[in-house]
Amino acid sequence: MKIKDLNTQEILNKKNINSKFLSVFNDKLQLDCKVLKSNFFLDSFNFFPITEDNNSFRDLFSWGDHSKYENFYTTNFNKNFNERKKNLKKFSNAIILGSSTTDNYYRNMLTFFPRIFFINEKEINIAIHRNSSNKWRIFISKILEQLKIKINKYVYLDDDFYIFKNSQIPQFFDESVSIKILKKCLLIEQKEKKLNVYVSRQNSQSRNLINEEDIIDEMKSKNFMIIDTKNMSVFEQIDIFSSAKIIIGPTGSALTNIIFCLEGTKIIEIVPKYNFGYEQSFKNRYSRICNILNLNYKFIEADPVENVKLNSNTEIEKFISKKVLKESNYYKDLLIKKNKFKNLIKSY
Repeated sequence: MKIKDLNTQEILNKKNINSKFLSVFNDKLQLDCKVLKSNFFLDSFNFFPITEDNNSFRDLFSWGDHSKYENFYTTNFNKNFNERKKNLKKFSNAIILGSSTTDNYYRNMLTFFPRIFFINEKEINIAIHRNSSNKWRIFISKILEQLKIKINKYVYLDDDFYIFKNSQIPQFFDESVSIKILKKCLLIEQKEKKLNVYVSRQNSQSRNLINEEDIIDEMKSKNFMIIDTKNMSVFEQIDIFSSAKIIIGPTGSALTNIIFCLEGTKIIEIVPKYNFGYEQSFKNRYSRICNILNLNYKFIEADPVENVKLNSNTEIEKFISKKVLKESNYYKDLLIKKNKFKNLIKSY
């Protein structure tokens, strides 16, 4: 049986389909969230639910590059999917929050996490990907505690398909809506803009600034705080970014925290040289957030340097093709000319 895609209007018009959805309204946000409550199949990469009668709902459960969902409607996928259905691992009575297969902070924070504010139960089993870090799990647990929701257990998903019985999955939101949700629900108080912050990527897998010591010397002379978000809790990151008057750092998911900056905060992103169309989502990611929030954005382009450490990492090839790893500067390290950097700082 072939998978069908039902749009929002079809969900409303078909009683048997509409009955599978809850509508959860958050008073604080004045926002409604559709929640599928049913038996469904689910993959642990897209977190794209398919009901037992082979219905899917791209209008509600799409995020990122929407072209990836075309695979679910191909003959080959349907054939393989129908052959595997009976042998999939089963879970029951779970709420699927989901998380990034690579524990990417940007994806966790902006795609998966905002839906936590539309959980309408007091005790839950919550499903996330097994690769989620302890830091991210602690953050989820603390927020649920604040919402007075008890976690009975975490359901950890590997890279596979699963059957969920009598379970719930909230819809995904557009990026601008997710930002609104996060600012409204996570920013407790209005801060004073007082900190100059440099976000280091040392010891990251890619886009390490290999002459960072030269840059840091320059910034220390201008009273910059040097931070590495790998060593900070999510709450500490929110606190620092919401108190900043200027943020500087190489492209990386730590810059996701600019969503907590106050209007007018200055953002300087140190970017690689982009050469390919598929890099556009990386190229525009943080400038787009700045545009949504009226932040003062500039970028400075750095030269690429071969990344020996990443080239020898076979694990990453599960998610990124060898061709892209080899050709894209996004996965290389960075070198920035000191004078070029000093001149940009002066202009701020």
